[in-house]
This record gives sequence, C-alpha cells and structure tokens, in this order.
Amino acid sequence: MKKIIAFFVIFLNLYLTAQADVMPYYINSLRRYGIGYSEVSAPLIMRREPKVDGEILETLNFNFKEEKTICEKNTDRCDIDEVFAAYSKSKKIAFMTTLDYTDGWSLVCFNQAELPVCGWVEEQKAKYYTLAEFFDTFGKKYGVYLFKDLQKSDKILYGAAAKQSNSLGSIEMPKAINPWLIRGNWMLVKVHDFNNQFKTGWLNYRGTDGKLKLFVKF
Repeated sequence: MKKIIAFFVIFLNLYLTAQADVMPYYINSLRRYGIGYSEVSAPLIMRREPKVDGEILETLNFNFKEEKTICEKNTDRCDIDEVFAAYSKSKKIAFMTTLDYTDGWSLVCFNQAELPVCGWVEEQKAKYYTLAEFFDTFGKKYGVYLFKDLQKSDKILYGAAAKQSNSLGSIEMPKAINPWLIRGNWMLVKVHDFNNQFKTGWLNYRGTDGKLKLFVKF
C-alpha cells in the first residue's frame, strides 16, 4: 500500500510540473567581469602581448561534438564551465570574457577561476563584442535570463536607470527577458512573466564592481 501511495505522489508531482504554466530556466552564476565577450574558435593561441611573435601562454582546443576542452598548459583548469562564459554545443558557439581590446587583439580570460589565465588572441580567432553589442546581437535573439542566486533587490524594474527612481514591480519567474537599450550598468528590458503579462523597465544588470547579474542563455 505504501508503495502505491508513493508512486501516486511521484506521478502527481510529475503531472503538475508538466501542466505548469511556466518552467523558468535559471543558470548558475559565474564570475563574469570585463568589457565584453569574444566569440572564439579553435585552436586558440593566447599570447602574453598583442603581437604575432608574443610568448604563447596557452593553446586551447575545444570540440563541440564531444563537449571537451584541451589546454596544453593549464590541464587542471580546462573544464568547459571554467573556460567559457557561454557555450552552446548545438549552435557551435563559444564565448570567453574579454578584459581589453586593441588593434584587432582581444585579451581573453579563463575568468571563472580564482587566478584567471589571460592572454591576447587575434581577431581571426576571437570576434570581440562590447557588452552592448553582445546583448543587442545575442540577447535579443536568445533572451536574457536570471541567475540562480540573483538577489530580490536585483529583480526590481525601475522607471529610470537609477535606483532612486520609482519601482515598476519586480521579476519573479520570467519566460523571457528581451533587452532594448544599454546605459552604463543598466538595461531597459521587456519581460514576459509567468502569468503571461508583459512588463517594461530598467534592470541593474551589472554591479559597480563590474560583475554581471544577467546573461544570455543559448
């Protein structure tokens, strides 16, 4: 009898989940800092200086089919989640955090570890996007999602790009967040909420320390 009751409870939970109006998707927060992101391709040679004869700090290879990364030097820190800020096997796309950009060279980092590995890569292997360009190009296409550990105060929509402005409500379980405009650490968004309502307002998408609170989910 107990087994029958347990089975019924499990079945009921699965049924209610399947019938839910929305199943919001949250991704883990990672330490993402920088001025933008670079779409990278393999093999990726990271150099100490932005020049073709600069010392090689790392050579990174990655395989979309097998979802595997291989570092020649930092073998113990070469996990996909450590190397890439965003990664999609199905779309064959990978981004690394960019800390600087100059004359066709991007300074990219394994930006998730406590002691990040950084190096300069040529534009042929790393197409650089500013934060505004990244969200405008990819955020509008794929939507911007909340992180799992986002604070309630970071989910508030404001009437202007300042916390002193009026609150327009908050985001609870969004189906999609689409960016319209970037202004400093603020993003004007249109939110499709769990109850099929649409809200528009300003989100503080990045902290004063440069840490990103929102990111594109591919």
